[in-house]
Amino acid sequence: MAGTQPLGVYKKLITERLPVCYPTVDYTAHQVGIPVRTLQRRLRENGLSYSELVEKTRCELACRLLDQSGAKAAGVARALGYTDPSSFSRAFRRWTGMSPSAYRNRN
Repeated sequence: MAGTQPLGVYKKLITERLPVCYPTVDYTAHQVGIPVRTLQRRLRENGLSYSELVEKTRCELACRLLDQSGAKAAGVARALGYTDPSSFSRAFRRWTGMSPSAYRNRN
């Protein structure tokens, strides 16, 4: 997978790893076959740090999961690698400005 990967490749790897453990920059770089510094440089060229990419990926995934009918905040929290649903709720509020339940009930 060496070469220039679009951000989607990194996001996919992060998404796959989240339920198991926090997807480190070392893990992601290794999976795409590039040095960590190269991954960091590519992200910087896109105006992101690795931690910002993980947070952005978590936010997008959380919104997608909460849009599915019947999705519970605790289940979404686990899918995103949070062991404590209240930590997920705080992060979600930081990302979106609303609680997971308010987001789910917005329409």
